[in-house]
Amino acid sequence: MTSIDFDFDCCIERRGTSSYKWDYALRITGRRDLLAFWVADMDFRAAPAILRGIGKRLKHGIFGYTGRPKSLDGALLDWLERRQGWKVKESEILEIPGIVQSIHMLVQELCEVGDGVVIQEPVYYPFREAVEANERRAIVNELHQDKDGRWKMDLEHLSAKIAEDKVKLLLLCNPHNPVARVWKSEELLELADICRGAGIIVISDEIHADLVFGRNHFVPWLSLPKKYLPRSITLVSPTKAFNIPGLNVAFAVFSDWELRKQVRRMLETYGISGGASAPLNYAAAEAAWEEGENWLDSMLAYVKRNDDFVRNTLDGLLGPGSTAALEGTYLEWIGVAASLTEEEKVWNKLLDAGVWLSRGSQFGMAGAGFLRMNIACPRSRLELGLEKICSVLRTSSRSRQ
Repeated sequence: MTSIDFDFDCCIERRGTSSYKWDYALRITGRRDLLAFWVADMDFRAAPAILRGIGKRLKHGIFGYTGRPKSLDGALLDWLERRQGWKVKESEILEIPGIVQSIHMLVQELCEVGDGVVIQEPVYYPFREAVEANERRAIVNELHQDKDGRWKMDLEHLSAKIAEDKVKLLLLCNPHNPVARVWKSEELLELADICRGAGIIVISDEIHADLVFGRNHFVPWLSLPKKYLPRSITLVSPTKAFNIPGLNVAFAVFSDWELRKQVRRMLETYGISGGASAPLNYAAAEAAWEEGENWLDSMLAYVKRNDDFVRNTLDGLLGPGSTAALEGTYLEWIGVAASLTEEEKVWNKLLDAGVWLSRGSQFGMAGAGFLRMNIACPRSRLELGLEKICSVLRTSSRSRQ
């Protein structure tokens, strides 16, 4: 199947499907009929291979209690080796109920009330929620921008914070949402050295692993040489790359046998050790990993063209570097304001203009002044939204002069 068979230009109406992205505008923002660029799911129909896989299972017509197919495990392991160059054994994986749910459970299991958990803000906001909802302390190791506007880890600051606080865990976002970085092996090795020396367990959320552009190369955390790694867990799922978050399937991968046994016991206490998914979800995930690669590559090429369009447009308006280079994910990170107050004003003006983006401060105060924009959508929808965004930004710029 060639890319011409995939119609990413088709604008599919998602309102009326209980879509969190499209149907909750009035409830969340108080406005109606917004162009949605906020939630991180795509506006593209799932790969034909996935639809066929689900269709075949539907045709059978019986949806009884379903164990995870052995073939699904094989599809996952083959995918990780073929796509990411990461060889994983079947004995090193456990099925989990979902990435965010599992982070909550792992925070409960692997540290005590009052312990510190490092998060690298600006970062996916459920990280902080998982820490604070479970009465642990969020230890913020802020990312910073270098002179070229590229976001980096501040590992000197991290070492100092670890020395000051009772830190047990670090939540790694790899690739990083929202700043769209694909961490390089040397960055990860430096981080691993610090965490190993301090006895900190790392939980690496790699749900965006297959959304990587250009010459950027994704490095799975657990693919690093074992002698350099702290005790670690990697969380993986096909849902983000293949746009099937409503058909949730996720796995945890371990290189530490004792840690795997501990997490398995934890899952048993929640009554989910026998499998956390459902027959249609399994069918979708297996089809994605076995037959979805051509669709994925075509989608990435389409989104990269969207990225070029957005960056060229916004750089012309806001100046070069206003939008971080999109190394991974499909989420633009756009600098629009000099303060939190100004960010709020711009965001509200965008809502008034009919466009809904995510506020940067939602991802931590290091994100104040930024907006996150999901560009995994048909080009015509992106052009319409960007036209409205530029109109608002021009007005906001003149008002500051």
